[in-house]
Amino acid sequence: MSSTQCNKGPSYGLSAEVKNWLLSKYDPQKEAELRSWIEGLTGLFLGPDFLKGLKDRIIFCTLMNKLQPGSVPKINHSMQNWHQLENLSNFIKAMVSYGMNPMDLLEANDLFESGNMTQVQMSLLALAGKAKTKVLRSGVDIGVKYSEKQERNFDDATMKAGQCVIGLQMGTNK
Repeated sequence: MSSTQCNKGPSYGLSAEVKNWLLSKYDPQKEAELRSWIEGLTGLFLGPDFLKGLKDRIIFCTLMNKLQPGSVPKINHSMQNWHQLENLSNFIKAMVSYGMNPMDLLEANDLFESGNMTQVQMSLLALAGKAKTKVLRSGVDIGVKYSEKQERNFDDATMKAGQCVIGLQMGTNK
């Protein structure tokens, strides 16, 4: 079942619940971070409406070429539907060659029908996280958050105390 099927037909019962659940997962703050990240890397302006800015898919192809030069050899600048879908197909192929998990990829109709911006957002966040693991530096800290290394120093007394507790838990008292 396509993730956007809940957006078709009546909006009651399970369909309404699924639609509301998907909408609740959409994060406007993440949209602002993604907008900043994409515009910063590509140099292209998305405009005030995030969805409309992504609609022609040119920005997707430009983004992938910034992350992995030459990964999208042909970008269609036509506004015809099949050219936009070809751009999206090239973007998805480039994401796979970049090392993305196919489960993280957006479906063609997620963006084309503008029904599931949550999946689009999650796909782009996964791409940003992958770019971060490939040591891409940008002005926006987006994607996976890494923790600081925590050094722990144990002295002999602390180590012996731990051994006694473990011994008690195992049923011996040493």
